[in-house]
Amino acid sequence: MLKPLFNCEIEFCPSPHLTQIYDGFARLNKKGLITLKSKRIKLEHSKPVIKVIVNNKYTLIYDTLDGLNWTDGSLEENLNYFTSNLECDFYFKRSFKPELQDHLRKGKLYPLGLNYPFDYEGTYPLTLPERVKAFVKQNIKKDTFKLRTYEYPPFKNPDNKILFLCGLWNPDQVNSDELKDQRRQINTDRMNFVRACKSEFGAQFTGGIQIDEYSQRIAKDILVPFKITKKQNFLNAIKTHNICIATTGLHNSTGWKFAEYTAASRAIISEPLHYGLPGDFKKDKNYLSFSNTEELIANIHSLLNDKVKMQDMMFENYKYYNNYVDSEKMILNTLLKIHNS
Repeated sequence: MLKPLFNCEIEFCPSPHLTQIYDGFARLNKKGLITLKSKRIKLEHSKPVIKVIVNNKYTLIYDTLDGLNWTDGSLEENLNYFTSNLECDFYFKRSFKPELQDHLRKGKLYPLGLNYPFDYEGTYPLTLPERVKAFVKQNIKKDTFKLRTYEYPPFKNPDNKILFLCGLWNPDQVNSDELKDQRRQINTDRMNFVRACKSEFGAQFTGGIQIDEYSQRIAKDILVPFKITKKQNFLNAIKTHNICIATTGLHNSTGWKFAEYTAASRAIISEPLHYGLPGDFKKDKNYLSFSNTEELIANIHSLLNDKVKMQDMMFENYKYYNNYVDSEKMILNTLLKIHNS
């Protein structure tokens, strides 16, 4: 019998940001490539940052935060916290900037990659209420979304449809003026993009704002019914639309939709990415970038008018997903950094 490559002990807390991490480790354990132990923790400040001890020697940190917000303070306070509290051998950050290496007191910094939530595999230390909730979800409601639910080959649908479904952020839910302004700008941009696409592409465009109390006050003309934004219907919509639009998330993060589009091998048009990714993921190859409504409309037309370009982008995202975003590959890539160090 072959000996596992790595012995891993992982901190566990059921945060949706961390599902790829837990799924990847569980899948590698099931294949016998690693051994896996888990211990329950309470996340500090409810921030999705966990440690994994490998071979009783190496400390790895997996950081799936939106942006550089380890604390709720200023950027300077956050960088000071990062320097003072996050010592390790290897640090894998979702919102990766290479200059963060200068602020890491000990360890090597790497990009973690695209992030999205799903129902992960594996046996982890759930509380009794969590186990009951999981049982009801899986066996009664049958409302589960495993990793493979998101995946789709690079098939191009005969009717070239465009998808952009999104939500708004209520500025009143945060305290600082900076965060309030950020949310207002995100909301304004998203509403403008939806209205412009509806005007330009008509029935070829599926898009609008998710209904909630806040959006009903400021975006009544572009709201979409819940049946369209319901999770299963949204995932089906991604697969039946060739072109999918992504916008910047909170703290300039790359949103979950971007990863979901990549998993489904779609042609992506996105606002500029503020953080780096592992591998050879590039603008104009894996996605087109836009900064205003005029550029968005022009990029959509460029894909609609160049079927080869659209198909090539779908194939590139299919390859990238299977090498870097798939949970098992994501975690194996991080563990191999130890082997190569």
